[in-house]
Amino acid sequence: MNLWKILKFKDIEWEDPPRGYYLTKVKQKVLWEDKNTGAALALVKFPEGVADRIHSHPEANQTAIGLSGEIEMPPNKATAPLQADMAIIIPKGEKHGATRFTKEGIVLFFWDGFPKPVIEE
Repeated sequence: MNLWKILKFKDIEWEDPPRGYYLTKVKQKVLWEDKNTGAALALVKFPEGVADRIHSHPEANQTAIGLSGEIEMPPNKATAPLQADMAIIIPKGEKHGATRFTKEGIVLFFWDGFPKPVIEE
């Protein structure tokens, strides 16, 4: 029995994410999710602008791999291109967000539990 599958990203539609902390018209493609644990893998597309509110994920560690675009990170507002040769790992419950995209970006996210956000500001 073959349980693995190949995903063609172009065949998966961009949809509105259910999380309520985005400030721009963010779209996502859910690539995989486990309904029991809440773990999920998703491509998320961010338009230019401030992407999200300061928030945390009390039930999930978050890993983000930037695939394209450019961001400005608080607090020093340094800009950085998003490239697939690095990852941002945010521990469960850690505050993050208020990221400004200076160019449209696509980020691959993995949450190891339910990514239910808690708005911190």
